[in-house]
Amino acid sequence: MQQIKRALLSVSDKTGLVDLAKVLAAKNVELIASGGTAKSLEQAGFKVTPVEKLSGKGEAFQGRMKTISFEIASALLFRREDPNDVTTAKELGIDPIDLVVVNLYPFHETLQKGGSFAECVENIDIGGPTLLRAAAKNHASVTVLNNPEKYQSFIQEFAQHDGGTTPEFRKQCAQEVFAMTAFYDLAIAGYLQQQSGSALRYGENPHQKASVLPDPFTKGLAHRKSLQGKEMSYNNFLDADFALQTLKDTVAWQGNYVHPTAVVVKHNTPCGLAIAETPLRAIDMAWKGDEKSSFGGILAFSFPVTKEIAGFFENKFIEVILAPSFEPDAQMMLKKNCRLVEIDLTPKKSIQVRSIEGGVLLQDKDQFSTEGFKVVTDKTFPIEKEKLAAFAMLCVKNLKSNAIALCRQEGSEFEMVTLGTGQTNRIDCIEKLVIPRLQDKGIKDVSQMVLASDAFFPFPDSIEVAAKVGVKYLVQPGGSVKDPEVIAEANKRGLAMMFTGRRHFLH
Repeated sequence: MQQIKRALLSVSDKTGLVDLAKVLAAKNVELIASGGTAKSLEQAGFKVTPVEKLSGKGEAFQGRMKTISFEIASALLFRREDPNDVTTAKELGIDPIDLVVVNLYPFHETLQKGGSFAECVENIDIGGPTLLRAAAKNHASVTVLNNPEKYQSFIQEFAQHDGGTTPEFRKQCAQEVFAMTAFYDLAIAGYLQQQSGSALRYGENPHQKASVLPDPFTKGLAHRKSLQGKEMSYNNFLDADFALQTLKDTVAWQGNYVHPTAVVVKHNTPCGLAIAETPLRAIDMAWKGDEKSSFGGILAFSFPVTKEIAGFFENKFIEVILAPSFEPDAQMMLKKNCRLVEIDLTPKKSIQVRSIEGGVLLQDKDQFSTEGFKVVTDKTFPIEKEKLAAFAMLCVKNLKSNAIALCRQEGSEFEMVTLGTGQTNRIDCIEKLVIPRLQDKGIKDVSQMVLASDAFFPFPDSIEVAAKVGVKYLVQPGGSVKDPEVIAEANKRGLAMMFTGRRHFLH
């Protein structure tokens, strides 16, 4: 248990400050405070140690400098469990600070009320994040509170553990600090980008402001500049990233020898995907996956763009081409309003971030694997169909849920023939999207194709509909309580079905 003997308080929001101070003072905790916080505590009758007694200097530069000092940072950062750190602290005359109570200048509130640029800049806190992050880093010994809403749970913890806190509580507090400073800095970075004129022209729609903030630790699409055409837009980045990730998935699945691979994306959905013997054939097959949707789409290739490839697009409108490289002559041939972006196909492990109101969701990137594939029906898959089943599952992994993909293979070439995506049930994916598109293409025989689903079939009705289309091979994750009934329906109709053991929802 870490006992609290000294606390540093520096808050812009004084809510709950006095009540917290009462609890601390009752346990004889020394209260160290800065500026307005010290004044509020003194007016409430508390004995306060001014920050300048530790730092050796008072406030300066109209309050811009208060709490940043070697002495204060050292009191937070030195490791209490490390004998060398403890000895050094004694030699330097550094006494530990066990509790930090800090909230930040109201930058968000200043933005919301339409403050001037100078006012917004003055509300960028520097000392506060420094104290918070130092304390959070050393949460093995230091408790840190960054929000008045946390005071009550701290008071309960403090009382329950006789003036101390548990490692679990301190770790939770540290996590909340780093989450807060991340959002705080994100807002500042986005605002300054808008003000500097380097933001995107607009967001998903013309009335929305937008920015792209490149990750300084992992190079990727956000760092790429178009070789020609207008700057990338918000929607261009979204679709291009989708095309790139789908391409990377397909390239990684092929292993050491990668056949020419092409992806076409429209409105954040792959509408064409093909692996072929030649680059031109891969493009042609992917383009014909859905010719109507390919118009104005975004394309990603695993191969360099040559004059021959550029010629394919002579009478076609496309927004963006992603490729490892572009021959100068090919670049000259492509329309000047077509954005050309060079890409790196090296796989990168990353965390996906998605915003929701009031926060963001984080998750590991969905990984594709064939390790759990197994046939669950009486009828088996021929060996040559097993690889097609994997390709079909790879396709459906990159489609919006609910999703169905129908794929075929000829020799070493693979293509996504048609798809059903973004529906609220799988029956509609097949009946309202897959079947009409097959009819549009004049395709009547699908018996050698594989139909893939991104999640389990919840009822046997999906098998019934697939069988009516003429499908003989299916692949799906499995995992429904109705799996036995679904398998029985497939056996009844003489269909072969694989379970993968891995769902691939994409919302």
